[in-house]
Amino acid sequence: MYSGIEALEKSYHVLFVVVLIILAVMLFLCLIRACMGPTVADRLVAVNMMGTMVNVIIATLAIMMGEGYLVDISLIYTMLSFLAVVVLTKVILGIHKEDTERLSDFTTDEDELMEVEARK
Repeated sequence: MYSGIEALEKSYHVLFVVVLIILAVMLFLCLIRACMGPTVADRLVAVNMMGTMVNVIIATLAIMMGEGYLVDISLIYTMLSFLAVVVLTKVILGIHKEDTERLSDFTTDEDELMEVEARK
């Protein structure tokens, strides 16, 4: 049988494996939302959530395996994920601004412009 510490280590290992499986399923669901999302904002939030979940997975693996360098990798990945979301937001806002300017060039009536914006 297991001693007290061995049983505790075994139960922690099982807990970490269950957490990693749940995070993997949630990561897959976020990937589906990122591909199918009805709006660009849904896709952007899903990509951000995926980055966060990957960070949690790396941190869980760092604790599970007792490797400190994985925490550094997690921090680097956090910075890259943040920059990716900022760049994607900037690109999306730039595209939206160009579309709005192009529509305002063709339509001079504000009611028509509001109607076109409402259809998006």
